[in-house]
Amino acid sequence: LQSVFDGGGGLVAMAAAATADPMQNPLNQQAFWNEFMRRPEAKAAYQAEKRLQMKKQAWLEERKAIEDRSDRRKLIAAALEEAPAEVKKLIAPIFHLRVVEQFLWMVYDECGSTGLNFIEKLRDERTSCYLRKLRENFQDGGEERINGIEDHWYSLCNGMAEDQEKQKLKEQQPITIDVHTLKDVLEFGQECKREGNNKFREGLYEEAMLIYTQGDDVMKRYQVAKHLTNERQWLKDYHLACLKNKAQAAIKLDLFQTALEAAEAALLLDAEDRKAWYRKALAQKNLGKFDAAEDSLSQLEDVAQRGFVDRQVLKDCEAERQRIRAARKRHKLSVREMIGKAFEDGVFSVDREFDLQDTPEHLPGQKMDHAEVEAELTRRRKQLGNQRTLDRQVQLTAALAGDLLDELADAYDQGWFQERVQKCARDSNFDRTVFLMRLKAIAIEVQRPVLEKWGFEGSDHGVREMSAAIRDYAGRGSGEMPDWLKSKQRRCLEALYGGREFGMANLLVT
Repeated sequence: LQSVFDGGGGLVAMAAAATADPMQNPLNQQAFWNEFMRRPEAKAAYQAEKRLQMKKQAWLEERKAIEDRSDRRKLIAAALEEAPAEVKKLIAPIFHLRVVEQFLWMVYDECGSTGLNFIEKLRDERTSCYLRKLRENFQDGGEERINGIEDHWYSLCNGMAEDQEKQKLKEQQPITIDVHTLKDVLEFGQECKREGNNKFREGLYEEAMLIYTQGDDVMKRYQVAKHLTNERQWLKDYHLACLKNKAQAAIKLDLFQTALEAAEAALLLDAEDRKAWYRKALAQKNLGKFDAAEDSLSQLEDVAQRGFVDRQVLKDCEAERQRIRAARKRHKLSVREMIGKAFEDGVFSVDREFDLQDTPEHLPGQKMDHAEVEAELTRRRKQLGNQRTLDRQVQLTAALAGDLLDELADAYDQGWFQERVQKCARDSNFDRTVFLMRLKAIAIEVQRPVLEKWGFEGSDHGVREMSAAIRDYAGRGSGEMPDWLKSKQRRCLEALYGGREFGMANLLVT
């Protein structure tokens, strides 16, 4: 621990001043640092030093990124000198855009590793088509539209990188630890548990979860040799405590997916841990996975009846099962009302979530990004004042309405759209209102070609007119919807919401 503070003489000096005997030097002793770091002034100094180091590191990384970008730009510019005139004319107006530079560098790097000719690769139909699309977007919407494309590209790349990193961590085998390192890891685990519990009692759930996560990240990297029975059990106990407490802190923060993952990791360590089963059930309930939550409660009841019967746990399970059933009923009612209104308010425009009086009830514990929602509400109120009167030009038969739903479902089923919607669900923390607000901007991209093909405008007005045409056969005023049309509607909505497994369809479509 002392090495952390070698660069900050202030904290080391503070520790030296705190020693009882100036003739002795306890700064190399772990016990001294453990005790010293419990002091509020030491914690404050440590956090200040850490923030300064993080700022320095961020500045250095940014500087290196700028230098790397400059070097890459020079290499690409030199390679483009040999390009024919039509390629230069295509690239020159958009070469200053970062997303274009990044794309050209990817092509250049691929050619360097595969031995392909860079100029020939640029003239390839697929590459030139992508560059033409970037050029057209820049001409139509300027840098603002290009920035949107860039943000989407980076979000996809970051999401893929995060998923790959998580998969790599899952596949990584723990290292067998030696006795000396084990001592440090056990002390670290004990400290994480103690400090996290203190933060949790103070109501500082974010800080508590961060501390528990640090303990989990360290302890899951190691395993203890089987002959060290006691040490093996100690490591398991500390790791298990951090995971269960992490799940509880995540539930307090409405991070139910994080809570579910932590509870499942705890159950891998101990399949009969009662707290882990209970917190898994809570997380599943708040994610709308009601059947899975009841299954988890059944598992908990089985565990509670092994050996000594814990009647209090059984009573708690029954009470929680009643709450799950009540939540399921509330959820079905709110979703049924929302889907019934979908075709009336614009099923594909997603505007129904922003009607102040008709916003459906949220699942227990869900929390909106209020600033974002309020900003969107303000924008939409302004839009309503200027909204064109709906003058319907297209009429559909029931069969054509079904065909239109099929075409929309096929458009929504495209892989790139599903990835974007599922990423949107994760970024929205699976909150329905925030998700639906963000979904509108994504959905219009696939809706526009379908709208124009069927004679509607490729705009929000066209979405309203299309919804009105479908509403003649699927709205609440037309009686019971035919089963065949209902199945098409369900398929369309499930695809729109990113599917049941990784998207929001499980929460929004019953």
